[in-house]
Amino acid sequence: MSLLFIDGFDHYAAGDVTKKWASFVASISIAAATPRRAGSSYLSMTFGSSIAKTVPAAGTFIAGAAYYLGGTPTSNGATIFAWADNATTQVTIAINSTGFLEARRGTNNGTLLGTSSVAISTLMWNYLEAKVTIHNTTGAVTIKLNGATILTLTGQNTRASANNSANQFILNNGSVGNGIACFFDDLYLSDSSGSAPQNDFLGDCRIDCQFPNADGSNSTWTPSTGTTHYTLVDEATPNTTDYVESNVIGNKDTWAFQDLSSITGTIYGVQINTAALKDDAGGRSIINTVKSGATNADGATQAMGTSQQYFMDVLPVDPATSAAWTESNFNAAEFGVKVAA
Repeated sequence: MSLLFIDGFDHYAAGDVTKKWASFVASISIAAATPRRAGSSYLSMTFGSSIAKTVPAAGTFIAGAAYYLGGTPTSNGATIFAWADNATTQVTIAINSTGFLEARRGTNNGTLLGTSSVAISTLMWNYLEAKVTIHNTTGAVTIKLNGATILTLTGQNTRASANNSANQFILNNGSVGNGIACFFDDLYLSDSSGSAPQNDFLGDCRIDCQFPNADGSNSTWTPSTGTTHYTLVDEATPNTTDYVESNVIGNKDTWAFQDLSSITGTIYGVQINTAALKDDAGGRSIINTVKSGATNADGATQAMGTSQQYFMDVLPVDPATSAAWTESNFNAAEFGVKVAA
């Protein structure tokens, strides 16, 4: 599976976070006052806040995110990343009161496994990455800061539950100190399955959010108003006031999207994010779909509920070429939705 999830925090408000993440605790906001780059939003978390993402169970995970710490920590064991097996935290990446990063088994108060060789700078954006293997004898942790490896641990007990795996990823601002906020942006989460390069460290990444800007070659859903489809699904944050709908199995809507800005480097993946719900009793499911060149490819069938949620699929490669996405192929592609049942 390799690349599991990406988030640039640019297409939803704080009140919509549980449409994309499983849960959150305390106070979070989607902010833009201190952006990593012009026009970008980020996740702002006050003291004691956290958000959790449910993921397929695996033994090894890699996470990376731009991270901004808004002051000097006032206590040890301030959680940044954590991986949990249901309710049991397996591994925590934390920061101590001198700014050095720590790996701990269990929670931020758990057994200290190791401390980084370099402290993180405050009041500036850094890119933080961690790779963890959860195992009771051969566990491992590697932490990178701005591309440099600052902690490597092998042969560790990184398991706090009865399982050598985790199924939740957590972002946290825990125990840093009252009044100190932290920010996250440009997040990726992978496991070690699948093909390179998505199954290992990706380095400093940026997540760009693109919105529909024209109707595509499939328009079999019904607009809530008018005859144009894409204008009903192009909001920067999701709503339920205008939409397209269908109850006919196989009906498909696809749309052209805004072009990427000129880029350099590799596109590691494209994530389709569809906000959708069903409006009546009975089972309904949806499929994200892409048209790239002459190739049509469907994502997983996903069951809907009566509350709006994001339904996501990650495409690590272009289905038309089975190779990394190029800027021109992404710009020419259409993305959309299909009625599964």
